Amino acid sequence: MRPVMFLAEDAFQLRGSYWEAKNDGAISLLLVHDRSADRSVWDQYVRFYLSRGWNVLSFDLRGHGESVRQEARTALQPPGTPETPWEAGWPLDLKAALAFAARQPKADPAKRAIVGIGLGGDLAYAAAARGWGAASVVCVSPDEARARAFAGPGAFAPRGIYLMYGALDPVGNDSALGLAASAVFPAECEAFQGSALTGIQLWDERQPETVARSIAWIERTI
Repeated sequence: MRPVMFLAEDAFQLRGSYWEAKNDGAISLLLVHDRSADRSVWDQYVRFYLSRGWNVLSFDLRGHGESVRQEARTALQPPGTPETPWEAGWPLDLKAALAFAARQPKADPAKRAIVGIGLGGDLAYAAAARGWGAASVVCVSPDEARARAFAGPGAFAPRGIYLMYGALDPVGNDSALGLAASAVFPAECEAFQGSALTGIQLWDERQPETVARSIAWIERTI
């Protein structure tokens, strides 16, 4: 692993951890955390993805973890440039992470994937719907309404998306119904029966199934 720093479109500095694959042309996986968390939630799971020979990037969205220090931003932006609100900036963060992953020596830009939880799932959902560069995404407990807000105006047609949620989670159920109405093949849902948990709690509770399902989906769709 090496620590990395890259810039979003508005010059916000994002910090993350990057593991490089041994072979050229490997899948590049982005791991995106939930609101009020940071990239450390992925630490215990990275090894499973590395075992598949993938490049892996986990990073902190702005306002989280280490993505709060902005020593160089004022030097990169014209004087008086306003700060981007957190929520408006999160889609820029994911786009910057996708671009970073595509630039790495062992990466194939056509083989980028995302696994997102909660807020990260909403951003991954938006990426799948608007073609931000990920060929395969896995969303855990997303909120479709928030994903649409992140995607902005325009066509919303998720493709290559796998949605996991608790069957007793009303937001997850609504998102699954919305996906069924708007998705383009391939797209699938998995409802975990008997669970109302969301986000990292659902992800942790249903291990090792959630990791296994995410790997299977990505390898099937890339």
